[in-house]
Amino acid sequence: MTHTTRPMRAGEKQGVSYHFETDETFNQLHFFEHITYGSYQYGSSREALNLAWKKNDLVSLIVDIKGIYSYINQLKDKVYFLYITTSTKEELKERLLKRGDDPAKIKERLSGSELNALPEDLKPYAHVLVNDDLSKTKNALDQLVASFH
Repeated sequence: MTHTTRPMRAGEKQGVSYHFETDETFNQLHFFEHITYGSYQYGSSREALNLAWKKNDLVSLIVDIKGIYSYINQLKDKVYFLYITTSTKEELKERLLKRGDDPAKIKERLSGSELNALPEDLKPYAHVLVNDDLSKTKNALDQLVASFH
């Protein structure tokens, strides 16, 4: 489970969608990785991962591409890196608009040229899913998860 300082969106729930934090509570956690998008912080903590592992033997986290290095280096073979992307930035922009994101925040988020680029040194660790068709992506993900058991 990841943490963020951004406000909850409609339909999100505390402790389910994210751990929604204040800047003060966010800064008290021990992070594998954290990043700032716009004016909000996001990160995944050791505390949340340990809590999740107490409940399940298979845990998924949403991690910034730069953060995956920490997981690979610190957790080694306990990590399976699933890289989900879209074919184009335009497709991602449309999805963000449909879910109600602020257009200025979308522009800020999409301004990075590396957004959909998987670094060469991570390619050996990555399983890539191109999410252009939700049904196909869901089926591929279900098959992948089933293969872990």
